[in-house]
Amino acid sequence: MPMSQDAAFLAAVVKGALDGIVSIDERGRILSFNPAATKLFGYAPEEMLGQGVAVLMPEPYRGEHESYLRNYLKTGEAKIIGIGRQVEGRRKDGSIFPADLGVTEIQIDGRRLFIGVIHDLSERRRFEAHLRELHTDRLDLIEHMSVGLAHELKQPLVAINAYLNVLRRHLKEQQIPAEKGLDVLDKITQQMFRVSEIMDNVRQFMTRGSTDKTPHHLNDVVRTACEFTDAIAKEAGVTTTVRLDAKDDLVFINKVQIQQVVVNLKRNAIEAMHGCQTREMIVSTRPVEGDMIRVDVADTGCGLAEAVRSRLFEPFATTKPHGLGIGLSISRSIIEDHHGKLWAEDTAGGRTLFSFVLPVTRA
Repeated sequence: MPMSQDAAFLAAVVKGALDGIVSIDERGRILSFNPAATKLFGYAPEEMLGQGVAVLMPEPYRGEHESYLRNYLKTGEAKIIGIGRQVEGRRKDGSIFPADLGVTEIQIDGRRLFIGVIHDLSERRRFEAHLRELHTDRLDLIEHMSVGLAHELKQPLVAINAYLNVLRRHLKEQQIPAEKGLDVLDKITQQMFRVSEIMDNVRQFMTRGSTDKTPHHLNDVVRTACEFTDAIAKEAGVTTTVRLDAKDDLVFINKVQIQQVVVNLKRNAIEAMHGCQTREMIVSTRPVEGDMIRVDVADTGCGLAEAVRSRLFEPFATTKPHGLGIGLSISRSIIEDHHGKLWAEDTAGGRTLFSFVLPVTRA
C-alpha cells in the first residue's frame, strides 16, 4: 500500500531528527528505530525491531521498566510518559550515557503505541563539569593569590616601616640634614608606588589570567630591587655588594614580578644571617651559555638543613616562626612563567646560594 503524503513527511522528519526516536508497543517491543538512535546506541535498526526496549537501559531502569509499563497500562499513573525525565541509556558496547527522555502515547487503529525521544546529555554534562572545575580552580587561585598578596605586600610595608624608623631616629637626634630627610621620604614614596604596582599586577592577573611583559635591562631592575631592601639590610647590620657584570642584559619581563623575586631572595638572605658574626651579601649578574643571564644572591648565613632543602620550594613550607612559606614557591612560579629557572645550591663553607636565569632578548 503506497505511503500517504503526510506519512511520508512524518517519516522524513523522524529520519532526519537529531535526537534518537524509538517507538514501542504495549509490551515494550521496539517498532521503529531512527538513524539518530542508531548513532546514539550503536545498534542497527534491524537488530532492534521486535526487541524489548529495556535492552537500551542500564539497571535499575531495565529491571523496573516492564512493571512500570504494566502499571501505567492498568492505572494510568505516569512517571515519564507525558512528563519527561533525565535517565541513563546503555549503548551496545555497554557504556552508559546521561539522557533526557520524553515519551508520548499515541493511538493508531485502536493500538496504544509509545514514542520516546532521547536527547544525549553527555556533552552538556562534560561542559557543566568543566565549568565546575573552572570555578573550583578559580576559587583555589583566588585563595593562593590572597595569600601571595599578603606576602608580597608585606615586603614594601616592612621597608616603609624601616625607612620611617630611620627618619624617626634622625629626627630625635636632630642631626639630619634636609637632603637626607628628603632622600628617606623619596624612598618611602618609591615603596608606596611599589604597593600600587603589586596591586595592579594582581588585578591584571585576576582579569586576564596574565600580566604585562615588556623589555627591560635586568641590571637596572636588580639595582632598583636592591635599593628597596637597603633600609632592612642596614637595620639588620648586613653589608650588601652589588656586582652587575652582565653586559647583554635586555630581558622580556614583568618588571614588578622580577623585582619581587630579587627582594624576596634578599630578604631571605638577610634573615638567614640573623645571629651570624659576619653578615655580608653579594647580589650579582653575569651572562651564561644559551643566551641566558644569571642572577645570584649569596650570603654568609649558616646554610640550609637537609630536611628544609627537600621542601624548599613547596608552598607553605617555612622555617620562619611567622612566615607564610610561599615566598620561594611564588618566586619559582614567576621565574618559570618567564621561561627561566630558579634553584638553590651549596657553596664553600656550607652556605646556600640562590640563583635564577632568564633568557636574554634581542628585540
